[in-house]
Amino acid sequence: MADLDSQAKLEIYKLVLSRYKDLISEKESRSISEIRQRVSPYNDFIRKMRDSMVTDMAPYVFKNQFFVAAQRAMAYVRSIRTCEFAFTFWMDFAEMDALKFGTSMDKAILLAALLRSLECEDARVLVTKRRSAFVKFTWNGAPYLFAAESGSLLAGDDSMKVFADDPVAYSFNDLAYESYEEND
Repeated sequence: MADLDSQAKLEIYKLVLSRYKDLISEKESRSISEIRQRVSPYNDFIRKMRDSMVTDMAPYVFKNQFFVAAQRAMAYVRSIRTCEFAFTFWMDFAEMDALKFGTSMDKAILLAALLRSLECEDARVLVTKRRSAFVKFTWNGAPYLFAAESGSLLAGDDSMKVFADDPVAYSFNDLAYESYEEND
């Protein structure tokens, strides 16, 4: 392929991906347990990232410094471009960090893991029926909702109005999984 120009290579890669997208999706499928494990605050990459975000806050104290650290985590996730695929494809955190892109689901999982590592016990990924990914957490009694695709942060009771037209199908973190689809 050395003689082909970039556009020709791109077209060939698109053809290969189109032809094998079902096989890729099958090989990339993950169980609920495997997906929940990705939110673990004990992952080596997450621990290192957390430490770098709070290094100037030593000793880190959740009740005093969480929101500043959470804003740093959200800024980091915003720096990763969103790229959606026509098939299931998971990227690990180190790949996302190196390439600076990931799916909205991968970005939501990354943020939830970072928030969990910052001692936010209720941080969880919410996935809507249309497969949009969000991260919900509470700080000082107020709910916050981070939209993984756009990087926007909604606060207060109005944040949950986002789900009026596209309800939450399920939510999870490393501690729990909850499906809401039976309730329809």
